Amino acid sequence: MQHSSTATRPKINALQALRAYAALSVMLGHGILEFHATKGTAMPFNEFPLVAGVDIFFVLSGFVMFHTSTGLWGDKRAPLRFWRRRFIRLVPLYWLFTSLMVATLLLLSRHVRSTEFDLWNVLSSYLFIPSERPGGRIAPVLSLGWTLNYEIFFYCLFGLCLRFDRRRGLSLLIGGFCALLAFTAIFPPTFTPLRFWGNSIILEFVAGIGLGLAYEQGRLRQSLALSCGLFLLGGCLLVAAGDTDLPRVIKGGIPACLMLCAALALPARLDRAMPRPLILRGDSSYALYLSHRFVLRSVTLLFGAIAIPAGLEAYLYVATTLVGAILLSILIYTYVEAPMLRLLLRRPRDAQPAPASSIRPILQADSPPC
Repeated sequence: MQHSSTATRPKINALQALRAYAALSVMLGHGILEFHATKGTAMPFNEFPLVAGVDIFFVLSGFVMFHTSTGLWGDKRAPLRFWRRRFIRLVPLYWLFTSLMVATLLLLSRHVRSTEFDLWNVLSSYLFIPSERPGGRIAPVLSLGWTLNYEIFFYCLFGLCLRFDRRRGLSLLIGGFCALLAFTAIFPPTFTPLRFWGNSIILEFVAGIGLGLAYEQGRLRQSLALSCGLFLLGGCLLVAAGDTDLPRVIKGGIPACLMLCAALALPARLDRAMPRPLILRGDSSYALYLSHRFVLRSVTLLFGAIAIPAGLEAYLYVATTLVGAILLSILIYTYVEAPMLRLLLRRPRDAQPAPASSIRPILQADSPPC
């Protein structure tokens, strides 16, 4: 077997496939919750913890940041360069959907299940500051944006650590995470952001960095059988953990690490042959994540207005939301996200939009949160 190598596989298409899987699993998980809350009945795959796709995104984010930061360590200008690219990649589209959510709550409140929000919650949502909703839940006005509050926190610290050489920078980052977890465990904070960030789920970013180091050193072998076995093992562990009281980093993080290893273990020839439609699903996964709640609610309202045989309703709901969310995300990616990235990443010298080839590495390198 050949070892993985960042020199031989600078672009890993399997990560796009994994990203697509994670986004779709989160969407289906939320669909199950939406259907159950509305109808009170079970759904297909109800026992599988689909929302654990979030853990895949966090581990993947740690891996990708490590994998793409070569050459940045020790550069005093690296933090600003890094933060600029993170901002362009994540923030504008998130602000767009946050604004859409605010408008929905103000203008179409009768069509949403929860209309509780206040001015600080809205403002903190745009600033990525964890805050409590009126009901006590720590979440932004666009509820699934809680993952971005972790992602932005990670990016802020990772960017700061780029000022140092890699060994010192990673030591500071990992040490800082461990110190934060120890402090919040010994002295439970009342300050909402500390309560939120002091969650062991942040160690999933560290796990991704660890896998990035192992991949760089060629410690991950390539084998189709190994790849399939690791992915199935990760899925089995997710089901086995179920609704246990284990920390999220254990019951979600370990399976996520195994699934990332499965993607990295895919032989290079198969990785290069990854179907373009599947790669497109990965490209549009961030748009899928941000938009799928709107699709779910729209389909729920539609199904409430028409007569559907009870035995078919759950399956039709899954099929309709799946197709609708995928198509909408592709449209958003093609006509909103990608053009916006080209505009924001254009070269200052000539003010010409960056070509598609310069955008592709960013889209490949980024891990949209979930």
